[in-house]
Amino acid sequence: MLSCSPVAAAFEPAAPSLGVLTLLRCQAALGLRAFETGTGRCDATHACVGLFVHVVVEDGEPVRPPQWFAAQVAAANRLYADIGVAFEVAGVREAPADQADIDGRSDRDALGRDATPAGVVHVFVVRRLADVDIAGDEIRGVHWRVRAEPSRRFVILSSIAPERVLAHELGHFFGLPHSRFAVSIMNKTPRDEPPPELRGFHPSELAIMRRERDRMFGDRTLVRRNRRSPRR
Repeated sequence: MLSCSPVAAAFEPAAPSLGVLTLLRCQAALGLRAFETGTGRCDATHACVGLFVHVVVEDGEPVRPPQWFAAQVAAANRLYADIGVAFEVAGVREAPADQADIDGRSDRDALGRDATPAGVVHVFVVRRLADVDIAGDEIRGVHWRVRAEPSRRFVILSSIAPERVLAHELGHFFGLPHSRFAVSIMNKTPRDEPPPELRGFHPSELAIMRRERDRMFGDRTLVRRNRRSPRR
């Protein structure tokens, strides 16, 4: 039996009868581990929230590389430090190639309807995410609730998402609507000021997020991965 562990893969000779599909699956499994090992662990001074990542794999390759997702997590950690929260990857799972293109509302529902485990934020990385409101357009990400079960919610990231899209969608997860504050990453209006690197959350948004953080920790929508209580 072929093992897909990194150690076994380094020393095990390729079996002559091994199918190409099996080899591709093994390559994908080893590559997906980097989505977890490459993002680092939570800062011990913050309450830690787990991200469970579902990555679409096509032809043996994830639709986006682990470094891309690591940049998303790093940006979120910088911005959520203001509410005493940090994120780390709690697990990663391959999503099938037929989920690469998410076209309609039913496709979104199907992604996260049965997602496990509980107590984490499920994040789906897909190649293309259609705008369900404007035919032919694509969007970069969405915070989505399963329509038949609104308490079941998750984040979808498109392969075209720049590095702050995860942080924006997590803002919705933490109770924020879109915003008109110039400083806020929840504001989708094109603008020059402040420059993107100085944007984050408005103080009133931080207050909402702290309340929602405490509610989700209290009812175990989110389960802290460390014993640290948020201090901000």
